[in-house]
Amino acid sequence: MRRATEIVLNEMKRKMSGYAVMMQYNFMNLCVKAEPASLLSLTIRNSEDDALNIEDAAGVMRKNDYQFEVVPKSEDLLNPICRAIVVSHPEFKMETITASEDKRVYTQDKDEQHIIVTMPEVNKDRHDLLMDSVKAQYDDCSARIDKVRADYLIRLQENLASYPPADYDEAKDEVDKSYDQHKDIIKTYRDNKEKEIEDAYQRWLTNHKDEAFQDEEDQEEDRGDVLTTFNFNSEY
Repeated sequence: MRRATEIVLNEMKRKMSGYAVMMQYNFMNLCVKAEPASLLSLTIRNSEDDALNIEDAAGVMRKNDYQFEVVPKSEDLLNPICRAIVVSHPEFKMETITASEDKRVYTQDKDEQHIIVTMPEVNKDRHDLLMDSVKAQYDDCSARIDKVRADYLIRLQENLASYPPADYDEAKDEVDKSYDQHKDIIKTYRDNKEKEIEDAYQRWLTNHKDEAFQDEEDQEEDRGDVLTTFNFNSEY
């Protein structure tokens, strides 16, 4: 394969990969389980108004699937970190505990404060919202990869117009191979995220059986009211 063609193909692969990675990162920020990576978007302002990222300001530990613990590197960063979390992820639930209440952390300062961040439960409304968001982001990423393929096929066709047709056919095979690989990658990301959301929703249903049953009853009553109103107002 010609060197110039390899350069173009590598450029195309980087673009496709970039879109796939961005979609995966966006999925991490559709927080169902505790993803410390979701805090990478935080901008934390210290007392001198310097902008810090989470790695500069705190240590982050995953406590369980649905909680992580943030340990500020200094006491004066506690409130700025909390404010930054609220701005980036208002859906997160937060509470502060002292080091003496945390059996897993060993420190001489027993009054040191840590932040426990809990993911919101996935009830029916949140389930639907998350699923819609996953679909929208997957569709957008898929369309971008489709466009990259189309654009680079045109570019390769133009670049190889004066060469034997076999050169273009070989390049097109490489384009299609990379295209199929990246399509499979983003489908896997989508399927994994949807399963994560569905599992969390089933967990919520298990923990809120009475509430879920009441919602179903309310929906049945609403449907009954509509039917009654319709029958009452119908003319024969």
